[in-house]
Amino acid sequence: MTNHRTKRETAENRAGFIAQKATVIRRYTLDGVSLAALCRDYGVSIEWLRWQFDVWEVPRRARGRAAPGAQPAHEAERAVLAQRLADPRLLGQSIVVNLSAAHARLPSVTRLAVPVGGARVAGEITVANWGQALITILQLDEHARQFPNVRQRKPLSSPWEPRTVCWGAPTPAGDMRAQGQMFGYHSIGVSSYTAEHAPASAVALPG
Repeated sequence: MTNHRTKRETAENRAGFIAQKATVIRRYTLDGVSLAALCRDYGVSIEWLRWQFDVWEVPRRARGRAAPGAQPAHEAERAVLAQRLADPRLLGQSIVVNLSAAHARLPSVTRLAVPVGGARVAGEITVANWGQALITILQLDEHARQFPNVRQRKPLSSPWEPRTVCWGAPTPAGDMRAQGQMFGYHSIGVSSYTAEHAPASAVALPG
């Protein structure tokens, strides 16, 4: 078995990493995921990852240490959604998904799942890999009324690639504004969500 990748595979892995910018930064700064784990999950080299973090101006933490004073990921997500949801009361019915079983070395990995209701007809969270997706689906299935039609979007061949777990109505792929509206965001929240998921600017990659 070899870790050698073709130029096409390397380019695709890097493009996938950049496309997941918000998730990558959250995992590193809030979840305490190591650089080595990110390299493994996204199939990129440590040298390139460090270079990309410098481009994004992501503060580097000391080796082997979690982000100091970092709040749980679900609390950070709660704060963001409180500013975006047209009906923030839905947060009171949200579920904290515990992903710790998929991360034996980390004390706690959590995500926030907000149910459908009112203008919110769909929801989703993107997790690191197939194991996290399975844990998420199993936990949300216990609350079928609030989280109907739980499913995994676009299963990929590698179990280490990020997965998106969805519930409620299907959302149009690539149309961030329509997605934000279906997620129940007010007009400013939709604009914020659209801007956050805008494609990363093209940059020259090191060889």
